[in-house]
Amino acid sequence: GDGRPSIEVLVAGRGPALLFLHGAGGIGAWEGVLPLLAKDHEVFAPLLPGYGGSSGLEALDDQWDLFLHCFDVIDALGLQRPLMVGESMGGWIAAEMAALRPKEVGKLALAAPIGLWRDEAPVADMFGMTAPELVPYLFHDQSSVAAQRMMGVSALLSNKDDRTEEQVEFLIGLVRGFRTVAKFLFPIPESGLEKRLPRITAPTLLIWGKQDRLVPPLYGRIFAERIPGARLETIDEAGHLLLLERPDQVAAA
Repeated sequence: GDGRPSIEVLVAGRGPALLFLHGAGGIGAWEGVLPLLAKDHEVFAPLLPGYGGSSGLEALDDQWDLFLHCFDVIDALGLQRPLMVGESMGGWIAAEMAALRPKEVGKLALAAPIGLWRDEAPVADMFGMTAPELVPYLFHDQSSVAAQRMMGVSALLSNKDDRTEEQVEFLIGLVRGFRTVAKFLFPIPESGLEKRLPRITAPTLLIWGKQDRLVPPLYGRIFAERIPGARLETIDEAGHLLLLERPDQVAAA
């Protein structure tokens, strides 16, 4: 409708419906765990306003608008109680949605979600880091293709007018996506989720990288303790972006 967001949705696979909510990095390519999930599910991956071809960030004033927007997307896609998989920021959104409307979420899988805070284990401040500084917090294996790709972003940031049109569009996309993240998560990604977690009734799996430096594994235990019946699975040799680093183990879980 007029004044509402217009959303790009990536769709692949056959089987039970699975709604994938991405993290702060968006979905740069159909890679990692996504093609594996699409082997057994019909995967719907909507891009949040500000990412890809999705617009309408100005229509969302706060986090509640964001959560309701995601329910609107589910309705527009005609999904009934889908399995929801959320990564990092997307995990936070998925957890809030499952707590707000417990009967509308079939099952829940949260991969290193943000949303909680402990002073003794602060979530790293991604807003204060450059791409090279952020890589060790996101990846256990910093020599991986995905990690090196992120390292290469800094090479595009210069005063020289030597970037291709494709590279310029890529940088604009990064800025648009980061604006979305900042709108809902700056300065501290904590807004009362912990007290709402016991409202979740969907069978819930927490997946965490054992070497996650952005959101320490301590938070996996807290999520698992607060969500009734939740199970926590920790994956070794994986950082925060474990869906890219260890897709086979994540898909199996």
